[in-house]
Amino acid sequence: MKALILAGGLGTRLRPKFGELPKPLAPIGGKPFLERQLAWLKSHGIERAVLCTGHGGAAIRDALGGQSGGVRLEFSEEAEPLGTGGALQLARTFLDGPCWVLNGDTLPEGDPWQLERARWETGAIGVVALYEVADARSRGRVEIDASGRVLRFVEKDADYPGKAWVNGGLYAFTSSMWRRIPAGVSSLERDVLPGLAAEGRLLGVRLPGTFYDIGTPAEWERAERHFTA
Repeated sequence: MKALILAGGLGTRLRPKFGELPKPLAPIGGKPFLERQLAWLKSHGIERAVLCTGHGGAAIRDALGGQSGGVRLEFSEEAEPLGTGGALQLARTFLDGPCWVLNGDTLPEGDPWQLERARWETGAIGVVALYEVADARSRGRVEIDASGRVLRFVEKDADYPGKAWVNGGLYAFTSSMWRRIPAGVSSLERDVLPGLAAEGRLLGVRLPGTFYDIGTPAEWERAERHFTA
């Protein structure tokens, strides 16, 4: 089993705090965020990971080299921004079977093997980790049926009150997933996952705990407080 980490984001919202430092290298509790992601993957048995890089890719390679925390690293480097779907399509040559995908600015809690078991048991092409948040208005939400099939993704809804289950940026995919990703620039979240949901081929698994992301200064500060406590 390999994991792919989408580590090519521009990180424009963090630039006032970290300048041109690539977002995956932003420090959290004294360690680069990417190192914490790889340590989390290692703790769940992952020993090989592909870093899908773009902006700041050379700096990420220089910082980590060929391994980090016992995880062997390979690099799939974009010559120009391809979006999350395009980055995965570019990295397909590194794969020979099912894999996990993790957003480069997300660190989840819980057992990722629950996603893999759900994928194997149901025959779903993809499984997405869902986490409950107190206020989903800034994130959007994911609606599933009683069997866990994803019904739809709801964009940010300022009028939606209270708790909701949201996409935690962690996925388990079969190798056939790559046939669903168009060539060129594409978004996994907008161009691929909704279509799979419409076909009933995408599952959502609700995981306990929370997830941390560093996409905004406020979320970075939340993660920093947690990992320095």
